[in-house]
Amino acid sequence: MKMQYMKKEKTHNLYKSVENLNLTLFEKYKYLTENDTNIIKLKEQVARIVASKNLSSVMNDTKWLELQEGISTLPFPPAYNEKLIQWDKAKFTFNDFPSPPKYQGDWSSFWEEGLPIFFTIEWLEIRGTYQIPQGRLVSPKILDETEEIHQLLHKLNIPFEQEKDVFTIFGYK
Repeated sequence: MKMQYMKKEKTHNLYKSVENLNLTLFEKYKYLTENDTNIIKLKEQVARIVASKNLSSVMNDTKWLELQEGISTLPFPPAYNEKLIQWDKAKFTFNDFPSPPKYQGDWSSFWEEGLPIFFTIEWLEIRGTYQIPQGRLVSPKILDETEEIHQLLHKLNIPFEQEKDVFTIFGYK
């Protein structure tokens, strides 16, 4: 029990200390993914899954981080849905829902409980529309940044598939 507490304390200190190191977002990401023993084990597990499924990496940490930073330039942080490599299937896809979401995406880093750790993402869907309820008798207001997302992905040279207002970015194929 004491050993487990010491491991948690060490991990907690690792995350606490990274905020005081004056690192860039990329440097923080690299530091944490290379020094957290749980993430190192997860990386090994993901590598085994990728090899067993005969997949190839499409994205890299730099591209994911550029996307994360680029999203902050958009009018609103779009909702996203992910399918992680360790999962048999996604919980849902945006195609399951004809209406735009009533929520925005949390594009903060994994250590802030936002995006997943990048190397675990098999695919990420981004929904370019968002609805704001106006009341029971009035149709919701629909905000649409589909074109802005399309331009951002092109600018960053991120490969994607698009179906209406839904963009799919593959981490592995």
